[in-house]
Amino acid sequence: MQVVASAGEVSGDQILAPILRRLSQDHPMTYSGVAGPAMVEAGVYPLYPMERLSVMGLFEVLPRLPELLQMRRSLRHYLQAATPRALITCDAPDFNLPLCQAAKRLNIPAIHVVSPSVWAWRRARIPKIAAQLDALLCLFPFEPELYAETGLHTVFIGHPLASQIDFNPDPVPARSALDLLLDVPYVALLPGSRAGEVARLLPLFLAAFDQLQRDRPELRAVIPAATPALYQVVQQAVGTRPVTVVHGESRMVMAAADAVLLASGTAALESVLTGRPTVAAYQMNPWTYRLVKARLQTDYVTLPNFMAGRALIPELIQDAATPEALAHALGAALEQGADTEFLQAAEAIHASLSGPVTERAAAAIGALL
Repeated sequence: MQVVASAGEVSGDQILAPILRRLSQDHPMTYSGVAGPAMVEAGVYPLYPMERLSVMGLFEVLPRLPELLQMRRSLRHYLQAATPRALITCDAPDFNLPLCQAAKRLNIPAIHVVSPSVWAWRRARIPKIAAQLDALLCLFPFEPELYAETGLHTVFIGHPLASQIDFNPDPVPARSALDLLLDVPYVALLPGSRAGEVARLLPLFLAAFDQLQRDRPELRAVIPAATPALYQVVQQAVGTRPVTVVHGESRMVMAAADAVLLASGTAALESVLTGRPTVAAYQMNPWTYRLVKARLQTDYVTLPNFMAGRALIPELIQDAATPEALAHALGAALEQGADTEFLQAAEAIHASLSGPVTERAAAAIGALL
């Protein structure tokens, strides 16, 4: 017997890998599916590499749509032929949830990890999501209540990042490990993990750094590149600036920094869980942005702000994300530092998401198996 798994991006790969590793201890089976490097290391045979799904935005996905649809059709045929014990998916809901629906119709338990962002937009999706799944494992304590009226089996497992990230660590060990200077201020620049994000945000982030560095000549920056290919792109863009580019190690980069400028998304939560003053920014295809903005149902687009119920970190989205605005916000974060009010709110978020996430998730899936 086997389990089929599917992750759509780096965060999903990192979340599913330890869960599947722990699950396999109690349920020895073969594991295959759409896998990233962490899942492959955990023993998942890659039917498709995760990078095939790593695309963001409605209009950005259109050129890839035939390929993605063919990939999903192939996986449906595989489910029908292999009749696995379960399908476990994470992230990439537009791809994975219809795959879950196909599995459920074949009487294969369909389990999804990480709720789509129904807290932020398109809450009308909730009944449809519930009909596509047998179980949903939620990372945030407020999410099960969103599905309460549907009858879907939901389990709050906590967020693995809270278990993996030490709150407000001393930056010196991280700087030493990254071979950074110990006695100058650093900002971390995280323009995303997808090629499209980096192409759009990296020039903007570097322009903001240039403005900030003109007034603070001692300032340095460090950028984690998610993949070897992106490392080359980032290194070339950096040029002669006092910027260090490293392979991966995004969490260590955050720990080493005095303040963080990043692409809005999971990284914003990571940075706040680290206790670092943070500025979140994002730009996307203008038509995608119009569509998303029209369906937003919250005042905030970053999870830390939604969980805090206030603007804990600045959000500079689309036209608001100019080099001048980013430089101003990042400069203010450097000047202010991690003040007591910010640290208290960030630590409360860290505590609310902590716990034995992997064990909870493996137990919930094991009960269904």
